[in-house]
Order: sequence, then structure tokens, then C-alpha cells
Amino acid sequence: MDEKLRAISLDLLEDGPGYSSSIAAFAGFIVNEDYDEEYARNFGTLMVSLPEKDERAFNDPLEHLEQVHARLVAAHGSKDFEIRVRAEKEGPPTGKDVNIQVVGHNDQDVAGLADTLAAELTSEPELAPYLTQLDAGRAAPARVMRLSIDSERAGELGLMQGQAIGLAAAVMDGRYLGKFRLNDEEIDIKVGLDPTRIVSPDAALMTPVLEDLAGAVRLGDVLQLSYLSEPSELRRYQRLRSRVITANIETGAPISAASVVAWARERDRDLGARFPGAHLIFGGEFEDTQRSFESLTRAFFVAVLLIYLILAVQFRSYAQPALILSTVMFAIIGVVFGKLLSQSLFTVNSFIAVVGVTGVVINDALVLLSFINRRYREGYDRFNAIRESVNLRLRPILLTTLTTSLGLLPMALGIPSYSVVWGSMASTFVAGLAAATILTIFVVPVGWDLLMQWQEKRRRATGPTSTAEHAG
Repeated sequence: MDEKLRAISLDLLEDGPGYSSSIAAFAGFIVNEDYDEEYARNFGTLMVSLPEKDERAFNDPLEHLEQVHARLVAAHGSKDFEIRVRAEKEGPPTGKDVNIQVVGHNDQDVAGLADTLAAELTSEPELAPYLTQLDAGRAAPARVMRLSIDSERAGELGLMQGQAIGLAAAVMDGRYLGKFRLNDEEIDIKVGLDPTRIVSPDAALMTPVLEDLAGAVRLGDVLQLSYLSEPSELRRYQRLRSRVITANIETGAPISAASVVAWARERDRDLGARFPGAHLIFGGEFEDTQRSFESLTRAFFVAVLLIYLILAVQFRSYAQPALILSTVMFAIIGVVFGKLLSQSLFTVNSFIAVVGVTGVVINDALVLLSFINRRYREGYDRFNAIRESVNLRLRPILLTTLTTSLGLLPMALGIPSYSVVWGSMASTFVAGLAAATILTIFVVPVGWDLLMQWQEKRRRATGPTSTAEHAG
């Protein structure tokens, strides 16, 4: 392993300072996606620090990592040697992109469902080409030494099961006698055999532990030693047996964690009758994204409700605030069509962009309706009030949309390089703002005119009303 790590390090350093600023190699362990260290003699880790952005000889770090991985696999990989390359993620650990947890009360059903899903994932034509580092969650086998009590022989010697276990523990690990107290500490007193004499478990079984009429009773007369191959670990989730299927998704792949989860849920329904004692739980990136979407959705609706209450007090009307808030739907329409045209992902940052667009378009509609109401109270008829107000507010509204869109357009188009995080957010903002602005200019005045026409008919039918009601 040391030689392999040294060869890979030298290979990476030959690229020059524009591709790596420092490399640290460690043999004997790896660091997984949860920042946990896994130790084994056949593990090794290389940590490569990239140079500063203005000193790099490449543009896209993720594309560079994919090229490095392909080159290292071709030069140093083999059937018995696997090379994995990944970027360190910021923030708390989230695990791999895909995290499917199979849990249940039946061990065989849990193992069967996990093995079936993992096998189908490797052969699914729409998913398998884009999944990397697929792990079926099988624990590595471990050699286990098991000591079992010969109940018949122990009974002949008058030994209870606990006494026989105590003899084995005393031989293997010594016997605790008590404590020796010094001035400021207590020292455990334990009596045990000389470790140099116990060179193997079989040698420990030859240790005399009792005296009998027929001679010394050795530990092997009471205990039987056997070697088994068992899983090195057993996972549990809420007291149920668990297996976790994990995988990463290639950068730029046409699938997401949500699409893999949808496929797994469909397969779980089909396989439910075959493995009734197991079901699926989803974690990883999908779980974090769902939690973020749920939190943003709750906050978004609370914010819209508070805006409605404030506008209802300001306009002394329940209908006009609803007309202003209709611009939120205009923004969502623009976002939907923008995502369909660009074929980009709707991420958490995209949702944040929707919240930002909502504030801008609500402000535009609010100012426009305020001017229309002011002209209407000054004695203008509905048509002239709309025309004068639109003439006054059209330029500021269009300039706000134009400057914001032009400022975000390079980021949305990926100039000079596209970022999945910020590019998706910028394209969402631009599409939502453009559509909402156009619809606000045309739809909001028409909606106000229809509302005022209905209120005028109602006033003529019910008699004169207060000035406040006339304005609302």
C-alpha cells in the first residue's frame, strides 16, 4: 500500500503547481463521506489540496476530479485495487448522494430485499451508468472464535454455566481481586497468567483450572473452541435489523437522488409480497433536501400570510391584497416554464430564489395598485386611472426587472463557468421575475378593473357607502 500511495502521489505532483498545491498520503485507513475513519491494512488515503482559483490551470474542479479519477484508474487501478476520488463537502456530513436503508424484523427479508435492490440497481439501464461507488451494505466477513460449554462434562465436575464462563475469563483475561489504595488513586489488582505462555487459543485450553480425582482438569475439558465466519458488524435502526445501500451520482448526470428514491419506492411496492418483513427508509442527500424543502415551504406560506394581513390593513380590503398576492403564482409559472426550457434542477437554492422573486413582484404590484387607487380617489374613471398609473410605474418596474435579470444572466448562463448551485438559483430568479413582471403589468390592472366594476355595481344596488369602502 505504501508503494502504491507513493506512486500515485508522484503521478499527481508531475502535473505541476497549477493542479495541486500539496498532497498528504496515509496508509492504513480511509475517511468516508461521514468523516469517519475506517482502518484496515489494505486501505490508503491521499488528501490533495487544490491551488487558489486564480492559480489553477483548470476551470471546473468537478470536471478536473473526474479526469483525474479516469487517469488514475487507467494507470494504477486493477481488479484487486479500487481507486475512489471525491471532493470534500462543506458543512456537516450527509453521507453519499443515495442512501436507501432497508429495515425490518426479519433478518432474511432484510438481506433479501437489500441484495435484490442492489443487484437491480447495477443492471437498471436508466440509473446504473450514472451511479458510482455503489455499496450493497454487506458487512465484511470476520473470523470469530467461539467458546462453547460442554454442559455434560461441566455437570460431572459440578460446574454451573456461570462458573465455567468465569474460568474461561480468568484464563484469557485474568481475575479481578480488588483495589489497592494509594494516597491519591486506586489501583486495580488483577491476577492472570503470563501472556507469553498463551501463544494461541489452543494453548490457553491446555491450562489446568481444577483438580479432580483423575487428575488436573484443563480448560479444554470444559470448553470447546470453534472458528466461525460471521459479519463484522450488525446494523440496527430503532431496534430493527438494517442494511444500507449507498451510492454517489456522477456530476452532470441526468438523474438525481429523488429519481433513484422514486425508483426504489416503486420496486419496494413490487417486492413487498416477496419480502414482507422488510421496508425502506431513505436518507442521505434526499433526506436533507426534503427537510430543507419542508422547512422553506412552511416559512414561505407563513410569510405570504403575514404579507396578506399587512396589506389587508393597509388597503382596508380583503380582495385587493389577494390580487397583489396573485403575482406569486405568476412567478411560479415563470419558474416552471424556465425549468422546463433549461432542463435544470430545482434545488434548495432555487426555492430561495422563488422567495426572493416573490418579494420583488409583490412590491411591483403593491406600488402599481397604490397609484391606481390614488388616481381613482382623485376622481379619475377606471380606465384613465389605470392608464395614468401604468404610464408612471411602467418604466421603474421594467428597469427593476431588466437590471436584475441582466445582472444574474451571466451566472444563469454559466459565464465563464456554470455552477449547479448558483446557476440554478440565478436561472430561477430570472425566469420567475421576467414572467411575473409581464403578467403583473397586464393582469393586475385588469383584475383591479373587474374588482372595481363589481364594487360599483354593488354600491349602486345597495346605496352610497363610505369613502373608505369606495377606495377599497
